[in-house]
Amino acid sequence: MSTHEIQIPKLGMDTTDCEVIALLVKVGDRVEKGAELLEVETEKANVAIEAPVSGVVIEIRVQAGDRVEVGAYVGSIEA
Repeated sequence: MSTHEIQIPKLGMDTTDCEVIALLVKVGDRVEKGAELLEVETEKANVAIEAPVSGVVIEIRVQAGDRVEVGAYVGSIEA
């Protein structure tokens, strides 16, 4: 098995950070590639962050209300 990081992707040319507004999964949940994991808000839009792989969520490092940088490691999935 391998572990894959969940990261906040580049969300726009000028966007450097975002706010986590909702966690859609919890540790132990099984997810499919492309499933929505969390929702973040930038100055311009709300964006769903999707699972990079299918597997089990083994770590979540953020909570609703947290501000996070683009590229930040926010959790992991064991494939």
